[in-house]
Amino acid sequence: MNPSFHPYLPHPNAVPSQSHPHRTITVYGQGTIEAMPDTITMTIGITTENQNVQEALRQNSVAASQLIEALHQLGLSDQQIETSSFTINPKYDYSDGKSTLIGYEVQHLFTITVKDVKQAGEVYASAVANGANIARNLQFQLQNADLYYQEALKAAVQNAKEKAYTIARSLKVTLQEQPIEVIEETLSPVYERSFETKATVLGASSVPPIQPGEQQIDAKVKIVFPYA
Repeated sequence: MNPSFHPYLPHPNAVPSQSHPHRTITVYGQGTIEAMPDTITMTIGITTENQNVQEALRQNSVAASQLIEALHQLGLSDQQIETSSFTINPKYDYSDGKSTLIGYEVQHLFTITVKDVKQAGEVYASAVANGANIARNLQFQLQNADLYYQEALKAAVQNAKEKAYTIARSLKVTLQEQPIEVIEETLSPVYERSFETKATVLGASSVPPIQPGEQQIDAKVKIVFPYA
């Protein structure tokens, strides 16, 4: 994993500082790290409809049990299969200015966490084959995102130092290596990329390959170096 450096110059590269008694050079550094996501979460659900609410519930319960068992067979634990919502909604037919109750819809949604990204497609396919007919909110995540951010932060500091030395050499002055001010200009976030869609009814032939792609993690710093 090799950090790449990119110039980040929202301000002039060297500016006089009014807040320090020293002669100073102020530089801005940026570091970028690229990493592959190591976790995927997906919301998979089952919707059943019936004129009788008890029958709609029974059908949904049977399908949900079948789905959970199939995911267990793939090695997923109960902690990786969590109910995110469970709803029962009446369905009406509206005609001639009147509403008539025609049945009930039961929807059970699960948030599934896949810790092996390569297994995500298999999990998705198994879910569809075992009763899932709704998919929402596919997210690629980095569980140890802060470790990658710290690497990007190191790269940003190194980038700033290199620019400070370049400026000092150009001005024919001696840069003092110990900075008098270091400001982290980014916060360490939780890195995830989401694909949010409306509820989608899935068919048996609609299982796509899941390609996570690399995540780009950026860090930015401002450093003030004294010089003589």
